[in-house]
Amino acid sequence: MRGLRLVALGFSTMLVLISLAIMIAERTITAEVWAMLLLAPVPAGFALTTGNDLETDSDEVIEWADESDFDSEKSVGDPSEAGFDVPVL
Repeated sequence: MRGLRLVALGFSTMLVLISLAIMIAERTITAEVWAMLLLAPVPAGFALTTGNDLETDSDEVIEWADESDFDSEKSVGDPSEAGFDVPVL
């Protein structure tokens, strides 16, 4: 996992260095330079995120509430009585 992070950070660094080289060579900022600079944080973000290597316990039992607990026949009510504006179309 550590090697993958180093590769991603290296890739981001290479994108920045290539964009700087293009700026110096062409003496202007082109769309290619902007594209590389905008793409540079993506691999760095993946490399620096924490919690990707954490293992979760899948043995936990999650109990869901029964649908009988919810009152499905209850009406939402009038929005104007609740203080909402009713749009006129």
